[in-house]
Amino acid sequence: MRIHGTGCCLIDSIYSPIDFAGENFRKAQSRRPGDGGLIPGKLVFAEQFEKFIGKPYARALEELCNGKPPVSRNLGGPSIVSLAHATQMLQGTPCSVSFYGVWGKDAMGAELEKYLNRLPFPSIHPIERSGFTPRTDVLSDPTYDQGHGERTFIHLLGVAAEYSAEDIPDDFFQATITAFGGTALVPQLHEALTEMLQKAYAHDAITVVNLVYDFYSEMKNPGEKWPLGRKDDAYPYIDLLVADKEEALHTSGKVDIKTAIQYFLEKGVGAVAVTEGAHGMHLATQEKNLSIFKPSPYQVLPICYAIDEELQKHPEQKGDTTGCGDNFTGGLIANIAEQLLRGGYTTRSSIKKGYIDLLEASMWGTIAGGFTCFIVGGTYYEKVPGEKRQRIVPYLELYKNQLKEQNIL
Repeated sequence: MRIHGTGCCLIDSIYSPIDFAGENFRKAQSRRPGDGGLIPGKLVFAEQFEKFIGKPYARALEELCNGKPPVSRNLGGPSIVSLAHATQMLQGTPCSVSFYGVWGKDAMGAELEKYLNRLPFPSIHPIERSGFTPRTDVLSDPTYDQGHGERTFIHLLGVAAEYSAEDIPDDFFQATITAFGGTALVPQLHEALTEMLQKAYAHDAITVVNLVYDFYSEMKNPGEKWPLGRKDDAYPYIDLLVADKEEALHTSGKVDIKTAIQYFLEKGVGAVAVTEGAHGMHLATQEKNLSIFKPSPYQVLPICYAIDEELQKHPEQKGDTTGCGDNFTGGLIANIAEQLLRGGYTTRSSIKKGYIDLLEASMWGTIAGGFTCFIVGGTYYEKVPGEKRQRIVPYLELYKNQLKEQNIL
C-alpha cells in the first residue's frame, strides 16, 4: 500500500513567547479582513504584512520578537508534517509514505533536507529550484486562550509560487491514498486542485484534502467564501476533508461548524473532520449517498483530558500548538491506512461501502494533535523507530476510556 502526498512543505521558525496583548503585537494587528495585519491563529503573507506595517519585514519581525532569535527551527507545512506523523505510525507495516514537493537551492533548502533525512520516509520526490525555500515565521503565545496557547503565522512563499500540477509526475497518482495538504500555500497547485483530485479518482485512489488558511482568497475578496478548486468544484472528488474551524467556515461560507459540515457533505464530500483547538473536533460522514466511510451523523469529540491534565500539572513539558492540526490529519491518514490493511483493501473501488470508521480514525487524530503540545514545532524526531507510536498508545487507551465514560463510545 502506498500513500502519496503533496502540498505545503517549509521551514517553521518559531518565536516564543510572544505577548499577543503587548504593544508591539497590537500595532501589527489586523484592522479589517484581508488587510495584511496579524490575527491570532491566522496566516498572512510577508509581502502584504510589510505593506500593512509600513516598514521592511525583517525590521518589523525584529520588533515583534524584541530582537530575540527563534527558539527553534523545524520542518513545517500541512502536507509534510501530516505525512511525517503517518510514516512514523506506519513503520513496520506494508505501507510506504512518500512526499512530492519543492524547495530552494539555498541554505534553508539544505537544512530542510537534513530534517527530512531524520524521518522514516522510504522516498522523497523533490524539485529543487533557484530561489529561496518557503518559510513561515510562527509567533507563539503560550498563555493565549486561558493557557491553551495560540500562534499567528507570517509566510514567505519562495519557490512554492512556481510549483504547479505539471510538476506532479504520473506515479504520484499510483497510490492507495493521495493526500493534498495546505495547497493554498502553493497557489498554482491550489488552482488545479479539482483536476488533480479527478486524476486521483481515475487512478482508483482515496483522496484526502487538508486545508490551510487561504490568505490569497481572503485578500482578494475579504469576508467572502473561499473557493476550493478553480471553479469551487473540488468537493465531489474528496473522500475526506480536514479543516480547522476558521478554514471550514470561510470555505463553506457558513456561520457555524455544523452547517459548514452539512454544506461539504451536500457538495459530495465523503467525510468531514473539523478541529476546534482546545474545544475538540467535529465529524460527520455521508449517510444518504453511502461512501467508503461508515455512516456517522454529526458529533463532537472532546480533547483528551489526560493530555490536557498532564500539560496543566507539568507546564515544563509544554511545547506549543504549532502543527497540532497537521498531526491530527496525519493520525487520520495513518489509521485509515491501518483499517484498509486489516480489510486487505489497496484500491478505492475495492473498499466495501461504509467500511472506514471515521470515529476510530478521529481518536487517533485527536491523540496525535494533542501529543504535539509536548514539543516545540509540529515534527517529532524519534530516537528509535516506533518511539512516537509507543508514547502515543497509552494516551489513546486513556482517551477511549474517557469517551466510554462520556457515552460517546
